[in-house]
Amino acid sequence: MATRAVTLEEIAAARRLSATARHAGFLWQRELDDERVVRLVAMQQSTTRITIGDRDACIVDDVWCFQDDAAAWRAVLGWDGEGEPEGWYRHPGTRRRRDDGTPASEVVGW
Repeated sequence: MATRAVTLEEIAAARRLSATARHAGFLWQRELDDERVVRLVAMQQSTTRITIGDRDACIVDDVWCFQDDAAAWRAVLGWDGEGEPEGWYRHPGTRRRRDDGTPASEVVGW
């Protein structure tokens, strides 16, 4: 797993460009070299989700929830698709939760 450093300028530029993706139901999409896509999806109650899945499939392979908007943007822009993105607070598939977004705060069974 690796997440490259993402600057505030990159996040700001991506946010400006995200208006073109919103009609498709997500804020941002980035294709990975293995033909999967990472998407940033706005949810209710001030959360966003990162999804990853096959470019041509309607079903996603995995989902991570973010409360910190900047962490979600860093993940969608910088994550390489291996392991898990950094900064998430909830992983619905495994019922894991990280209240402060770090592995040290992880609990199972929320």
